[in-house]
Amino acid sequence: MDERPSTTDSYDKVMRAIHWTTLLLITGVFVTIWSADPRLVGRANALLIVQIHRSLGLTVCALTIFRLAWRWHARIPPLPGDLPTIQRWAARANEGLIYVLLLAQPVVGLLYSNSYGIQVNLFLMVQLPTVIAHDPAFGETLGALHNFLGYSLLALIGAHAAAALFHHFIRRDDVLNAMLPVRLRDMGRGVFALGRPRRQT
Repeated sequence: MDERPSTTDSYDKVMRAIHWTTLLLITGVFVTIWSADPRLVGRANALLIVQIHRSLGLTVCALTIFRLAWRWHARIPPLPGDLPTIQRWAARANEGLIYVLLLAQPVVGLLYSNSYGIQVNLFLMVQLPTVIAHDPAFGETLGALHNFLGYSLLALIGAHAAAALFHHFIRRDDVLNAMLPVRLRDMGRGVFALGRPRRQT
């Protein structure tokens, strides 16, 4: 099976699958941690949900490493030729920062757990060894950093999604289409077209 696109205006099947799988995992990461309130679900269930949260985060990290390795040889669609330089730089900076946080945030979370003497039970099947010694004082710093990186990641993803929708509905170019299956391309554009011609990339 050929995993490469037939043209350079689309990501290959592997890149598209990793992208949307990562989005689902990230959604799971935030949903689990926001729902792990002992007052709502009970202490035992909260601990279980947090272990799933940690597992999802480490899965994102591993998947991101694979994604970057695949990206090294994959064909990456170019940004529209008429895109202003500042927007081009902003797009690349946003993408780079998202990659950094997808790698760093789960690692910080692992260290945060270990600093309180907690081992990560990967999907309740494999208990990972501790990486650092028990150190609650350091754990407070790691906890604050983990929280800051988490909301920073959320903000970057929000900006990334807003930009993709801007390209799709306002600029009407193929930036979002490059990451969509063929059957979903151009969806909803008629509502926002307002007579504007589609841009060619």
